[in-house]
Amino acid sequence: MNKTVINIADTFIDIIVASKQKPQFGQVELLADSYNIELGGSGAIFTSQFAKLGGDIICLTIVGDDTSGNIIKKRMNDIGINTEYIQTSKQNKTPLGLNISVNNDRAMLTVLGVLEEITINIITEEIINKARHWHIAGYFLLDNLIPAWPEFLKRIKQKGITCSLDTNWAPNGNWEQVIELFPFIDVFLPNENEAIAITGKSNYQEAGKELSQQIPFVVIKRGADGASVFQKGEEIPILIKEVWSGPINVTDTTGAGDSFDAGFLYEWLNEKDIKTCLKTAILCGTSCVQELGGIKGQYNNK
Repeated sequence: MNKTVINIADTFIDIIVASKQKPQFGQVELLADSYNIELGGSGAIFTSQFAKLGGDIICLTIVGDDTSGNIIKKRMNDIGINTEYIQTSKQNKTPLGLNISVNNDRAMLTVLGVLEEITINIITEEIINKARHWHIAGYFLLDNLIPAWPEFLKRIKQKGITCSLDTNWAPNGNWEQVIELFPFIDVFLPNENEAIAITGKSNYQEAGKELSQQIPFVVIKRGADGASVFQKGEEIPILIKEVWSGPINVTDTTGAGDSFDAGFLYEWLNEKDIKTCLKTAILCGTSCVQELGGIKGQYNNK
């Protein structure tokens, strides 16, 4: 690849608890099955999977001056992620995500910490000059970036830098904010529920057709039903069984969508055909769900 991929990461320390029982309030103590402490956050998980595929990627983020921040930097170094541009703050803690996984569902509590310090000023001209492609993850969690994205994306598009977007869920339901980015996005990667919420349509196919009138490549993730790419209203679907022939032991869905994104974009940036992009994406997403956390189960083709 020429140059590199840049991602401003919502970087977390994730605590993932696997249980057969849902937690109960009222000081009820229940026994869980397992737990894991791992690098988390949509952008960080995307960055990890992209690097494991052999892609050149730079992660821009801020961590706290604490034990969790040190764990994150060490974990990234171990994976092979460029940590040169990770800043350390003494004002706030490293973000934390508590994920409780029960029977293929999960509940999440999030502490934003230093994410509130991430602004557009984290991006320097030096960074922009290194970029071939810009990926936006965790859009709704990085509040301070939201007003700045339209002008920034317009600027980098003029430099020939492509851009992809995965919004994740909007905690406040403010889906309309993302629409102003569509003229600058080359690849949009929502899941089925997000695509429907953004468009107000009744199903993913109607949503995909509408979104693909505004964005060249719309990639909708459909969980166990696979995924589809929409281009100018036309659907190219793929089923998981077309890619994964063995058993799928779903342990935790944390990070599956972000790993999927990395697989698709890795192939797309290498100018592979859509079916190849989808197959690698499915491979990455399916591999991810079979371990606790968003990093441990990721596909590694090195």
